[in-house]
Amino acid sequence: MSFENIIGQDIAVNSLKGMIAQDTARGSYLFFGPDGVGKRTAAIEFAKAINFDDIAARKIDSGNHPDVFIIYPEGKSGSIKIEKIREIIYQVSLKPYEAKKRIFIVNDAEAMTLEAQNALLKVLEEPPQHHILILTTSNAAALLSTVLSRCKVLKFYSLGQDKIQEFLEARGMEEKEAVLFSHMAMGSLGRAMELKYGDIIARRDQVVNDFFLRKSALLKENVLSGDLVKNIGQSLYMLLCWYRDLLVSKFTQAPDELLNADRSREIFSYASRFSREKLQKDVLAIMETIGHVRANVNPKIALFNLAVELKK
Repeated sequence: MSFENIIGQDIAVNSLKGMIAQDTARGSYLFFGPDGVGKRTAAIEFAKAINFDDIAARKIDSGNHPDVFIIYPEGKSGSIKIEKIREIIYQVSLKPYEAKKRIFIVNDAEAMTLEAQNALLKVLEEPPQHHILILTTSNAAALLSTVLSRCKVLKFYSLGQDKIQEFLEARGMEEKEAVLFSHMAMGSLGRAMELKYGDIIARRDQVVNDFFLRKSALLKENVLSGDLVKNIGQSLYMLLCWYRDLLVSKFTQAPDELLNADRSREIFSYASRFSREKLQKDVLAIMETIGHVRANVNPKIALFNLAVELKK
């Protein structure tokens, strides 16, 4: 049984190991916690441990195991529709082909439509003996209370900066970059890995330049295009980190409390020009814009409105 790829989640991992050891793994589970902290990996490792042998593990990793089903949001809407849940309902009616148990993993379960959630209730209410259902979510509030009440909940937590830094350094990252990315990750190992493999520093600097240093330029059409819109989710996250640091610097002079540790001197200097109230409003404006974008508001309109708000 191996959960070695999951760091900083000892409570959840020990609980899963205990179920395996006592052969009590059954029914429905909800793995709940922030994005990028190990929920999806834990679900896969749980499936391997339940049906443990080397051949089964390789099949699960390659997505070719006939008794392990992994579902993600699909399409432009990024949702999980009722058709996918009907597939689960059908598969649940069948016995395992070659494994001890059939396992269904619904990732980002908050993306299920209301119709899909209601359809899933039948499986949750009467879980077959040889089937296990695992839902992973970072937003339990988006799930019906009837869904939540029928699942055993395992909580996953944000990771400490030191844990993420240690992980990155163990995989060959230089200390300076590991310190920066582990701060910017805000407790998410998955986000830290995205930062590692993306040209994130250059994008961060561009976003800060456009949205903070040159706010008026954002009102021009040519600025609200290209990479800024293409990578709008990451761009807004970078901007949120920057304004968060400006606000935090109003309460502390400790550079290690900042996410953008490489630009701490600038942050402390710029923050002196703004009131706490103004920075709090700006942080809320960015968070609202992130919500609008997730709700499929036109990204150019969302960015334009944000630029106007930040310029006030």
